[in-house]
Amino acid sequence: MTSLGMLARMLRDLGALLTLGHPLLEALGRVRLRARGHEARLLQVLEEHVRGGDSLARALQGCPVPQTLKRAVQAGEEAGDLPRALQQTADLLESTEWRHLGVRSALAYPRFVVVTGLVLGLVLALVLPTLFGGLAHLDQELPLATRLGIGLGQWLSSPMVLVLLVAGMLGIDALLAGRWGLDSWRLRLPVLGAWLRRQETVTCLEWLDHLLTRGLPLDEALRISGGAASSPAFAGELECLAGEVAQGSTLAEATALRVFPGTAAWLVTQAESREFPPGVLTRMARTLQREVDLTANRGLALVEPLALLAVGGLLGALVLAWFLPLYQLIGAMG
Repeated sequence: MTSLGMLARMLRDLGALLTLGHPLLEALGRVRLRARGHEARLLQVLEEHVRGGDSLARALQGCPVPQTLKRAVQAGEEAGDLPRALQQTADLLESTEWRHLGVRSALAYPRFVVVTGLVLGLVLALVLPTLFGGLAHLDQELPLATRLGIGLGQWLSSPMVLVLLVAGMLGIDALLAGRWGLDSWRLRLPVLGAWLRRQETVTCLEWLDHLLTRGLPLDEALRISGGAASSPAFAGELECLAGEVAQGSTLAEATALRVFPGTAAWLVTQAESREFPPGVLTRMARTLQREVDLTANRGLALVEPLALLAVGGLLGALVLAWFLPLYQLIGAMG
């Protein structure tokens, strides 16, 4: 699928040309002349469909672009306000991509720390048996730290432990990245899951506000907004919420409303009671985004010192455990 940033740039250029009075077919041709790669091929397909008499929304139906984009363009055409709809959709696509990139970059450092810690465990599994193997045969009472180091080295030297460390490294990294079908479990994590859910809620509220303003029914707007989520599990929960609304339930009555965090869920029900005034969900999303950014900054600020303390404490304990028997031995020889 074409990247959201490239699609946003294409829609923004196309909307600008339409605003200047260029016909749709001519605007597509002008934008295509500046495009490269996937963007140029997509524009060529759209140009061929429009030349054949299709509208832009119909031309987009068979293209590998998000459903949110297709439906937003269709709503803009039905309202007779395609240039403005293209500009607004471009802004939403751009903010969605930045939010997805923000999630990946925020998770990159914790994933690096976890994987580095497990790699350190593998290194210790290879080093500790050699490091403490000779100390175990000393004819003297060893310090507690040294006895613990010897026991840890013997435990880590087991092949089963090595396999578990490798599996743990791959599993934890997959969980944090949401791969291998673990995305639903990632959303259930105590701190990370709540932060990810708020990020997805911000994206959903922005798209929901835009689609409702364009006249879409609430259930359809919820379903389409789920397509903008980077989390398949979150999109599935939105699908359940849309199903309850389609059956006649209000958001306040829907059990699937727990897809949103507590405060956001309450605010959405208040907006529903006032028939979703234009722009109110976007303002909610911006307020929630500030909270999300603050939480991420605080969390990342704590990860680094905690990781350094953990690594420093482990290395310090190993150094102490190895040198204490040597000091005892030197004292006994004196």
